[in-house]
Formats: sequence, structure tokens, C-alpha cells
Amino acid sequence: MHARNWILRSLVTLGMAGTLQAQAQPPQTDRVRGTPEVATVKMTGEVVRVQGNWLLAKMEPLGNLSLFDVQPGREFIVDGQPKHIADLRPGTVLTGMITTKTTPVTVRTISTLNGTVWYAQGTYVILTLDTGQNREYKVPETFQFMVEGKPATVKDLRPGMKVTATKIIEEPQTEISTETVITGKAPK
Repeated sequence: MHARNWILRSLVTLGMAGTLQAQAQPPQTDRVRGTPEVATVKMTGEVVRVQGNWLLAKMEPLGNLSLFDVQPGREFIVDGQPKHIADLRPGTVLTGMITTKTTPVTVRTISTLNGTVWYAQGTYVILTLDTGQNREYKVPETFQFMVEGKPATVKDLRPGMKVTATKIIEEPQTEISTETVITGKAPK
């Protein structure tokens, strides 16, 4: 974990210092999915009124009223038979099982930069990119450049050296999906 945090800090610092416009190869983006968390919630209510796509239900056990905007084409399984909102009658008891799956996703973009050292001092580097533009970067002392196929730190850099650097940006995201199954029992 320590090494990963070090790499992320190093590369984010490099990435924040300037926009990389000249690249030896196009950026590569990967999506790394984590372990999903699944949660299920049960809701029960009795139909009070239906009008158009609107459903008013008296929720159990508290007895509060809730208004639902039902998606067109939504099916309810009432007494084992598929029904639509227009088929629901007051007194029908509906039970919804809402399953939510939350998956952490890390979007990782890897870019490779080629340039020539124009200036280097301390942790400050100016590179002349292949486009002829100079870009400045502040990098951690331990950041590794490649010079003629060999690793080099910022302290090893001298004007005129051709360098390659790899920038990795990791952006955390969350994917959320829900599945709702509604069953019910019609009044007798």
C-alpha cells in the first residue's frame, strides 16, 4: 500500500504541473472494478389511488402516504399475474424488494511523455516536448524518469538529456445499479 500511495502522489504531482500535449503513444485507460456491495430494502404499502402513472400508497408499518411516479411499462406481479399500473385497484397490497449494487471503480489513465531536459534544479524540471513547447513540472525527489533506457531521478537530470516519463492518473468512481421487484396481493 505504501508503494502504491507513493506512486500515486508522485504521478499526480507530475500530472498537475502541466498538461501533456506531446505523447509518444496515446493514453491508455483501464477500468479496475472493486468488490461490489449489495443492499436490499423491503417496502410494503397498500394502494390508495392510481391516476395515470401516479401511485399513492399507504406505507406499512407507519401508515404514512407515499406518492410514486411509476415508469411506463412497469410490471407488478399481483397474485402471480403480471399487471400494469392501470390494473391496480385500491386495497392491493404491494411489496417491493429494492436491491442496490454499489461497485467502486478506479479509472486509470496511463500516458507516456517524451521530452528533452531544458532545465532541472531540485524537484523542478522544464522539458522541451516533441512539439517544441517547454513545460514545467514539479516532481517528488524519488520520481523515476527513463534516460536512455535507464532509471534516473530528477537529481540525475541535465540539460539536453532525452527523457521519458509515465504519468498515471487514478480517478475513483462509483457505479450504482438497482433492481426492483414488486409483488402484490389484490383485495378480495
